[in-house]
Amino acid sequence: MKRLMRNSKLAALTLFALPLPVIAALVSVHCHSAGFSDAGLAGLTDTSESLEMNSSAAAGGQAIRSFLVSPAAVTGGGNSTATISLRYPAPAGGVVITLSGETPGVAIPNQVVIPENKSSANFPISSKPVKTLVSLNLSAKYQTAVATNVITILPAAKRQWFVSPGGSSTGQGTQSSPWDLATALAHGPGHTEIQPGDIVWLRAGRYTGTYLSSLKGREHEPIIIRAFPGERVIIDKATVNDEKQPALKVRGSWVWFWGIEIMNSNPNRQRNSPYTGRDQPWRGSGADVYAPNVKFINMIFHDNGQGIWDKQDRTEIHGCMFFYNGNNKREHGLYIGNAVGTKYITDNILFAQGGYGILAHSDSSSSSQKGLHLEGNVSFNNGSITNDDQKTGNLQVGGVSGVSAERIVLKNNYIYNTTTNAASKNNGIRLGYEDNANKDVKLLDNYVVSKTPLLIWWWQTVNFEGNTIYSTGDELLELKRPPGVASPSYRWDFNTYFASAPSFSNENQTLGFKDWRQLTRLDLHSQNANAGRPNGVQIFVRPNRYEAGRANIVVYNWDVKDQVAVDLSSVVPVGSSFEIRDAQNYFAEPVLRGTYKGGPVLLPMKLTAVTVPIGKVERLPRHTSTEFAVFVLQTTSGRKR
Repeated sequence: MKRLMRNSKLAALTLFALPLPVIAALVSVHCHSAGFSDAGLAGLTDTSESLEMNSSAAAGGQAIRSFLVSPAAVTGGGNSTATISLRYPAPAGGVVITLSGETPGVAIPNQVVIPENKSSANFPISSKPVKTLVSLNLSAKYQTAVATNVITILPAAKRQWFVSPGGSSTGQGTQSSPWDLATALAHGPGHTEIQPGDIVWLRAGRYTGTYLSSLKGREHEPIIIRAFPGERVIIDKATVNDEKQPALKVRGSWVWFWGIEIMNSNPNRQRNSPYTGRDQPWRGSGADVYAPNVKFINMIFHDNGQGIWDKQDRTEIHGCMFFYNGNNKREHGLYIGNAVGTKYITDNILFAQGGYGILAHSDSSSSSQKGLHLEGNVSFNNGSITNDDQKTGNLQVGGVSGVSAERIVLKNNYIYNTTTNAASKNNGIRLGYEDNANKDVKLLDNYVVSKTPLLIWWWQTVNFEGNTIYSTGDELLELKRPPGVASPSYRWDFNTYFASAPSFSNENQTLGFKDWRQLTRLDLHSQNANAGRPNGVQIFVRPNRYEAGRANIVVYNWDVKDQVAVDLSSVVPVGSSFEIRDAQNYFAEPVLRGTYKGGPVLLPMKLTAVTVPIGKVERLPRHTSTEFAVFVLQTTSGRKR
């Protein structure tokens, strides 16, 4: 019984979020630069970018862009806040969203009104105590469209265990007598101590070596392996060898890894394997996944081979950062596949890998690309630590001939490449590889900036709406259809395009915007900006599903302002301490910290310092220009650093 932690203060630590796979959230602020003077901050209002969808087109293309519940899980009796966001600002009179939820368990209002000229509104959710874990469906309806979400109500916390770098296999798993990490990942010294529903706290420090997790939870009782709040926990492989072992190998289902940094401090970054002499993956992953239903939450993967290698089913990867993974174009931030159910890749930040940011790829029939939901991810300048002869990209889905993709959703993702990047390092999204019988894909409300923004190859069904595509090169997008599939069968409209000389490739035929619409019958209500470059400032604030007070902030600063104003009120309570870190220099001091007084805060955009890669990579990364930046916001009240 000494191992059973009863301290009430420690029990409070188990108020973790337990989101189920759902539509993730987006709070977007479309701000014109005129609102960003210091004197005007108090009266800052949301205005649309200079290129606006006309009123009739906006009415036809209006949709619920996202539906967020944060936190998405509460201990029974706790409260949450939900946010509904529209694709376009509400017209005169506002927009009424009808709400419903399963009862008993939660209480929500019958409706929420999004005011005129606003794009989002919040509403409260209250819960009741429960004896067992309960997941309840929520829905939001606008006209005929319905968005859904799930809130999970948790019972009282179960047991807690403790691990430290100085722990041992003979410890008790308590704060005063912790285990070592290998012992904990084996269910404890007797291989039975850690049970489904338990949480294992990792204390601060560096855990050196490679680790195998055989922990196995249950669907409604996952085992949580989590960094102790406010402490930096590092798993460091610290070596390379011809076995290509990962820092963490996961062989048990229903396990969540949360808040841990995984890296490899070995300095060997040569392109070709020292063991075979070939250009191939050889450094070893941060994590290899060999079991379904595993989650990685708010983690950091850097300087590994692959960040995560995962061809198992129903994984969720949320709120993680991936950078400097890979010695060559064959090692990526995420290398993934899925066959049964849905794999959720949401709200991750991926930049400057050796290869791709996200590569969902099958090179044989032994893996599948079925059921991938990618939402809220920021993927930019991937491939920037390898030379230009290594072609890379930010996001790609597809398989070799005979491996068709299906049930693919890309929603609210943010892609960026620096204009001066070589063509081989300036690719946005590619959907389709070799197989020409892909089934269905949805691309909704994505924001893509690249010389080659978009390739869509061989899909039977495409839903392509609400996207913003900016080409800094010669072509906006390339479309290839499977034999016998006509483009009018696609649902493709209400998009916005920017290019200095807009061109579309349809079955290898280059077309201007007018001819594109006439020939394909696509984009009949979409907008095209012949001027080329967007103006104003686009700011996207994406609250974290698992930690209240945490969010990713994405800024497209087309007016090249030295500072931009960002409203934190959807994430940070007034009076809370907070800090904001530059994703490209994450381990440095925050770019801003303080006590939130409400309204917008000013974030610097003239940033140059970056985290230094481990070892001698082929090319040192450079910070993005004033035009683009990504930040991580966290509340710090009660947190240690």
